[in-house]
Amino acid sequence: MKAPAVLRVELRRSRLAIAFVGVASIATAALVAWLPGNEWIRAAVALAAGMQGIATLRSWGMRVSPHAIAVIEIDSDRRAVLTERGGRRIEGIVRADCYVGALLTTLVIRPENARYSRAEAILPDMMRTEDFRRLRMLLRFGKLPDDASGS
Repeated sequence: MKAPAVLRVELRRSRLAIAFVGVASIATAALVAWLPGNEWIRAAVALAAGMQGIATLRSWGMRVSPHAIAVIEIDSDRRAVLTERGGRRIEGIVRADCYVGALLTTLVIRPENARYSRAEAILPDMMRTEDFRRLRMLLRFGKLPDDASGS
């Protein structure tokens, strides 16, 4: 019996994600600044939004946080292993809730013994073009092409 082919991709920093998080954080702070109310509360909420933006930027855009996903491994049996930059491995099953598109792919897995699923948004510039194509094929059709088994 042949073992299932495993797709292993390494995620890298994304200029698209950095721009998206930056624009969203600035827009949130501007929206909060225009709301009526006490200026100290608005300043605290804008500061909290900025801190959340920086944390998201470090983990999703720049991938330097210890909790940022560094490596994704998926086999054709829908088993996935996410490896964080800090070394923690998250094993689980790929859910049918994944979205596969040309500009955005979301990987949704349910870790073993976990109550909730975990989602990871993947943009095209987070990995090599060929790896992104293989990942989308695996998530959409549930199988890898023959030449992907060596990756």
